[in-house]
Amino acid sequence: MNPECGHDYFRPFSCKGFYLCPSCSQKRTILLAEHLTEEVLLKLPHRQFVFTVPKALRVFFRNNRKLFADISRLIYSIIRDFYEEAAGKEIKTGMVIAHQTFGDMLRWNPHFHCLILEGGFDYEGNFVFIPFSDLKKITEYFRRKVINLFLKNDMINEDFARNLLSWKNSGFSIDNSVQILTDKARVNLSEYISRAPVSLKKLRYEPFKGRVLFHTQYNQYFGENVHMFEAGDFLAELTQHIPPKGIQYIRRYGLYASRTKGKWSEHQEIIRHAPEGWKRAQNNLTKDGEMPEESECDISGKACRKAWARLLAKIYEIDPFVCSRCGSEMKVIAVIQDVVEIKRILKHLKKVGRSPPVVDYNKPLD
Repeated sequence: MNPECGHDYFRPFSCKGFYLCPSCSQKRTILLAEHLTEEVLLKLPHRQFVFTVPKALRVFFRNNRKLFADISRLIYSIIRDFYEEAAGKEIKTGMVIAHQTFGDMLRWNPHFHCLILEGGFDYEGNFVFIPFSDLKKITEYFRRKVINLFLKNDMINEDFARNLLSWKNSGFSIDNSVQILTDKARVNLSEYISRAPVSLKKLRYEPFKGRVLFHTQYNQYFGENVHMFEAGDFLAELTQHIPPKGIQYIRRYGLYASRTKGKWSEHQEIIRHAPEGWKRAQNNLTKDGEMPEESECDISGKACRKAWARLLAKIYEIDPFVCSRCGSEMKVIAVIQDVVEIKRILKHLKKVGRSPPVVDYNKPLD
């Protein structure tokens, strides 16, 4: 409430629906982008890579979500091996890999977005810049590694593997057309790889017919820019993209793994290119143990709570601590977590359009 003019309002905090909620998911996306830009990605050239697999293998990812972790590790090993082969020596590089299950119009299309450092550091501390030119050989290598992984895990047999290798148009592809050189590009790409599967701006619900109208840019695959879903079909298509509990969809490898970042202070060549927030973040890192190649890219709950008001202002361009009437600073008078009480308040808001009267419990009763 505002002590000066007496204005008060009820502001929802979070539904914790991090993946589909338009508010909470967007706050999480922005917070992750800030974390990667300010604390993780070195001030060196990066490039976005997008790895895709053929339709014949996509169904396996629907039934086995652990495959995303396996393919992520495989992608990291491919890039690391390529760098070391190109440089002729061992190279320490870093990357952030996010898997996404959705394509346009919510179709099932598992693929991988990777923010990859273009090169790495050798044992002498020199940064070796390694650009990519022709992707044909590395795409073929990616195809053979993935097919071999499926074959080893008994998901396909040898006949099917040979059939996949015989395809002229394999369905495997790698795109690296987007280079990342500025902070703005780092933020935009970091938000892009962690976005939700659908935007509310593309949807319109028609309650009379019980249908959802999906607007998008013209899609060559569908041959249209508008698609009509029955309400039940839309929910089925949408919910298939919700990751199971405990399954991470953003991972960090090499120099960007959490424990590896804890050892940045031992290498002056890395410190020179470190982002501005890395020292502050380093205080929360575990420094003991071996360097892992993988760690989940997560933001602490404390950091999320501290950033709540700032992110609301950034997303909706409204500062929740500024009074809408007089513009002075407001203060929090209560945090309500009881579900019954919250429902009572929302019911009251729907009826009269304002929050219940504020009760000063410190004032004696008449």
